[in-house]
Amino acid sequence: MKQEPVGLFEKYFIIWFRIVTERIWTGDKKFRNTSIAIFLFGVLNVFLLTGSVKDFFRLGEAAVYDIPSTLYGLNDKGEYEPIAEYYKFSRIPVKLEELKAETTNYSTDNRHKVIQCFLSTEDNSFYSHNGIDLKGIARAFVVNIMAGRVKEGASTITQQVARLKFLSIERSIARKAREAWLAVLLELVYPKDKILEVYLNEIPLGHGTIGVGAASRFYFRKEVQDVTWGEAAILASLTTRPTQFSPIVNPVSSMNKVRVVFRKLVENGRMTVADAEKEYAALEEYYTNLNRSPNDSAFSDRLNRFPYVTEYIRKNLIRSIGSSRLYNGGLKIYSTIQIRHQEEAEKALLPALQKQTLESNQRAFRNIDAFDDLYGSGYSLIADLYDLPEFKFKISRTERTFSSAYQEDMRDEFYALNLLTGDDYLGDTIEKNYNSQNTKDHLLPVEGSLIAIRPETGYITALVGGSGFRSDNQQIRPFQAFRQPGSAFKPILYAAAMDYSGKNPDPEKNVTPATLFADSPLQYLMEDGDEWAPENYSSEYSGFILLRKALEQSKNSVAVRVLEQVGLSHLMESLRGLLQLPGRDIPYNFSVSLGSFELTPYELTRAYAALASGGKTVNPISVLYVEDNSGNVIKDFRKDYEDVERKQVISKEAAFLITSMMKDVVEEGTGRGVLSYGLNRKAYGKTGTTNNFRDAWFVGYTPELVTSVWFGYDVGTISLGRGMTGGRLSAPVWGRFMARALEKEPAKEFPWLSEVKVTKRTVCRMSGKLPGGQCHDLLEEYFIPQTVPKDVCNDHGSAWNVVESKPQPQSTQNTIEKKKPDTKVEKKPIQTKPPKRKKSVFSGDEEIDY
Repeated sequence: MKQEPVGLFEKYFIIWFRIVTERIWTGDKKFRNTSIAIFLFGVLNVFLLTGSVKDFFRLGEAAVYDIPSTLYGLNDKGEYEPIAEYYKFSRIPVKLEELKAETTNYSTDNRHKVIQCFLSTEDNSFYSHNGIDLKGIARAFVVNIMAGRVKEGASTITQQVARLKFLSIERSIARKAREAWLAVLLELVYPKDKILEVYLNEIPLGHGTIGVGAASRFYFRKEVQDVTWGEAAILASLTTRPTQFSPIVNPVSSMNKVRVVFRKLVENGRMTVADAEKEYAALEEYYTNLNRSPNDSAFSDRLNRFPYVTEYIRKNLIRSIGSSRLYNGGLKIYSTIQIRHQEEAEKALLPALQKQTLESNQRAFRNIDAFDDLYGSGYSLIADLYDLPEFKFKISRTERTFSSAYQEDMRDEFYALNLLTGDDYLGDTIEKNYNSQNTKDHLLPVEGSLIAIRPETGYITALVGGSGFRSDNQQIRPFQAFRQPGSAFKPILYAAAMDYSGKNPDPEKNVTPATLFADSPLQYLMEDGDEWAPENYSSEYSGFILLRKALEQSKNSVAVRVLEQVGLSHLMESLRGLLQLPGRDIPYNFSVSLGSFELTPYELTRAYAALASGGKTVNPISVLYVEDNSGNVIKDFRKDYEDVERKQVISKEAAFLITSMMKDVVEEGTGRGVLSYGLNRKAYGKTGTTNNFRDAWFVGYTPELVTSVWFGYDVGTISLGRGMTGGRLSAPVWGRFMARALEKEPAKEFPWLSEVKVTKRTVCRMSGKLPGGQCHDLLEEYFIPQTVPKDVCNDHGSAWNVVESKPQPQSTQNTIEKKKPDTKVEKKPIQTKPPKRKKSVFSGDEEIDY
């Protein structure tokens, strides 16, 4: 049998014990020595059970409170203003000197009424004992013996402080012994007033409140300094069983316990009977007007102006500083959120989502009896064979049927009839039902996202994550919703293509705003034999069209041709640099040009921010720095932000060109809805609508701010409805937000414009070439110097030398090799059997009617 090795300490202890034993049993005073040894060993055992050397070092923690942390945002004056609090329990520390003496002549004790109430009920001899009240212990022992149960406690306020700060709530002799030991130590270290102050700030008083400061604000909506005698008595009545004696949960029990508090005040000479009756009667108004939910808690009262912002920052801070420090450290968190921007974001997006929920009218699945109808009889047999739990509903089918019928068919009629009868009780009942369960509950909510970022600093100024932050809707969609961007991806693709052309000029393949492409149907034969045919939104085509106009009208066929002309492998480096997708990569297929792969709104907005920054990457940041309760900076996120290099992923010239093209989208194209709310500055952006109207986007910027707006269902296969495009849904919300958020900010130009080196040339609007003698419809266009067209438009009647894919013979089709960087097109004859036609991956979003 393997034995545990004996350590050096054990060997020394054995030797020491042997020496002590020999000394006790040698000599003439064996009995006395034995008695002393037994006593000393008894004292040692008691100390080891009740005390510890560590206790002497922990006493300093008694006066340290767990304080909520505060999140700050910037107001219009550039000053930080609290917008949220982080805590699990509400605590508002109160200093004893803040509780001013009473001016009434109720007793010789003129301390504040809250102090008198707690002393009378918890420890009337607090200022005369040394931490342990022996008389109180004896009295409680007799009372409990006579009652046959624990009716009265004997813990002093000091003992309660020791338990609240260092011990658990278990009932045991060992815990009571340690409580007494720690109480004695506390009395040796702290003055009485400090111990009482700690007690008033640490005692739990129900509904998530810790201490009299938080409890006073929760129960009475006032500061503890301003409470009445009756309200102070209510606070003192909550120390033993806060839930049972809560005035909100059990008003009757609360009134009875408050009567006990006033009796204690009378017994201890702090109040006369007449005064006690007068103050107790004054409480009647409080209980009469008390109309609050029993489930109400201080947590719901916490400051939380912008829940999505609060939750997003909370998750990030927990990873960097830990949850305990966040909830209890009294931290001051300085964020980049601008209060005006956040308020306007919620005002713009949330009503639009509610309206769209009704308009899209997609109903949640309600045929919950289908399983029971189809398989209910067989389930019992399967349950017996495999020991499955019983299949049952919480309410019967009759109740479900009546509830649904009442809610949808009868409730409005009942409400109208009640207006005639005037029955208050019936009216209140119907109103309560409207608030708790309305028709919209049967509709799937249209969700959305709005995120705004400063392009120069990366500061996130506004963030809305959905239709409303609730217990069942806490997804922060700007960061967690992976959706297909559709046509909103085209500016990123075109910017990368123009950047490549500027760095690798080729007169036959250059992509510029004036490059002419064919807007015509496309068909590609895939490796699996299926056919891919990208289509425009309206299934209409414009023939030859300039790239600038193609973006304005969101032509899908042109986007595919741009990618085919330049080659996906040539654009990958720029696309990766703009999107910044660590751990993920861009698929190698032509559907990328139509935004077929998924991005979060945050990732897409960050890519547009790079365009707004002159082609330089942006590193968004939401929290600047965090201070502790003493004002010391414990975490400076600005340093982390500055350490990340901002890379020039595309040229300033390419960023300038795509920006000028998106200006036309807003003024003449699919993004005209942006101007609905009177945006008084230049704006640049692009709409996006995915196949079957599942997602509606608008992403754009001004020199001051980059913002994205997304509409869609969480279930990505559900349509928003016919015609619900980005131009119709998202663009107006974007315009309203930008107009209101930037209302007080002066308009400015992009700071990088002075460094842009572009050439301005007059070209033929029809061909994109330098104008010839017969060209009368001219256009001034910007070019990267290396890509200025050299061909002259000679004859409008002849076939122009356009930059496009060469037409294929009728007997051949383009074949796209999946997941391969090589963009060479392999030609294969069409099979005799017609291939299966694959529906368009995406439809464009050119707006037909505004």
